[in-house]
Amino acid sequence: MVAAGAATRAALQVAGPRPILLDLAGGHRSGDDVIDRVDGLAAALSARGLAGRRIGVWYRNGLAAIEAFLAVEWIGATRVPVDPDAAPAEAVGVFDSAGCAGVLVDGEHVGAAPAGALVHDDEAPLRGSATFQPVEVEASRVLHLYPRMAAGGQLFGVPISYGNWNATMRVNEALFRSGRYGQGFDGQNACFLTAQQLMHGTGLIGSFPFLRMGLPQVLLPRFSADSVIEACERHGVTATFLVPGMLTRLAGKLVERRTPLPLRHVLYGGAPIGAAEIREAVAGLGPVLTQLYGRLEGGWPLAILDVEDHTAIAAGDDRRASSCGRPVAEVDVRLRPIAGRPDGGELCVRSDMVVADYADADGWCALGDVAVLDEDYIYLRGRLDGMINTGSYHVYPAEIEQAISAVSGVHAVLVRGEPDPAWGQIVTAYIVPEQPDDDSLLPRVHTQLPARLARYKLPKAIHLVTTLPGGS
Repeated sequence: MVAAGAATRAALQVAGPRPILLDLAGGHRSGDDVIDRVDGLAAALSARGLAGRRIGVWYRNGLAAIEAFLAVEWIGATRVPVDPDAAPAEAVGVFDSAGCAGVLVDGEHVGAAPAGALVHDDEAPLRGSATFQPVEVEASRVLHLYPRMAAGGQLFGVPISYGNWNATMRVNEALFRSGRYGQGFDGQNACFLTAQQLMHGTGLIGSFPFLRMGLPQVLLPRFSADSVIEACERHGVTATFLVPGMLTRLAGKLVERRTPLPLRHVLYGGAPIGAAEIREAVAGLGPVLTQLYGRLEGGWPLAILDVEDHTAIAAGDDRRASSCGRPVAEVDVRLRPIAGRPDGGELCVRSDMVVADYADADGWCALGDVAVLDEDYIYLRGRLDGMINTGSYHVYPAEIEQAISAVSGVHAVLVRGEPDPAWGQIVTAYIVPEQPDDDSLLPRVHTQLPARLARYKLPKAIHLVTTLPGGS
């Protein structure tokens, strides 16, 4: 058994009146404030019979988003988060297929939320009248059900347990405190910037580990290079996590500046990035970069390309730039042979971060990544399952193919990831029309897909063809 949210609660109590959550609009919460508001929300959810059940969470980054995520955890429930830019039909489909007993939203999403959704926002906090009592849960209970896709009324997601979550928090706290995320971590004056949406990698890597350490963070509702710079200058941000597309845009802005930012730990990952882009990022940000490699089912992170590696890459080491780094000490790594693939094996990992549903009986999790190991560095050689890695998110072709097939006039469709210098891969669709001369098909696809898919799942390239690639 584990006490749900106990470590974070204890850290917030120690923080007391110190600011813990901030935004660029002047919003702020102390440790005491966060406990008070989360306790009130947790009591309200419990009073509605939601303790221990599945709760949909639809939020854009903000102070209330942190409170919503924590409240679901503190009542021993399972949160089912949806990206804030998801189409309403997609969000409702995820909540329905997950069997959510309730849905919690911010003010932005209330109009598109399912009937009966509960609203908890900065200006309209949801509070119960009873006193919240902490609960204990089995470590195997699912805390964070990350949706991969919903199709045919079934949710395909990654069920991260309370035990997995706590292990991930411990690993990332250790990586910060030990200097493996870069030297100079100050547990008294560190401040994190949540620039990517909270439900994704940033929550695992920094947002919630910083809360667990009782350290402050600034939340951006949306990423922009200018807002990152403003947050760093105004609040003394020292650490953040970015995906490669964000990193390169920020570095491009900083190359022209003469005043350095207080950033000392810039973590990034989620997609491939080339040597030239890494060198540009080092030129703009300095010797503060650490690249992370991970999988939700296996752990975040599993391997890191550290500051020293980035110094070597900046000096011209292109081979090291093609690696995703060396395994972290907390994770066991091995390669499983693949028939017909002498160029590498399937990467497998074992640790307390591994999701049980993805593990063998002996605890090993096969990640679907083809890799080679050379002098302890991991080099990836592609995927086994056709998953598309778009830079911020992992996208499954079947879900997009299903959405496109529902558009009238589509005879056949194939979706796959294709190389892109900025994002690693882009979602690309090939469509065979029912009528070759149907000039309205492409506009129909562009018009109807946003109502069915989140923006990050929309194909960036659509080709009308007479036959599908590969003779399909």
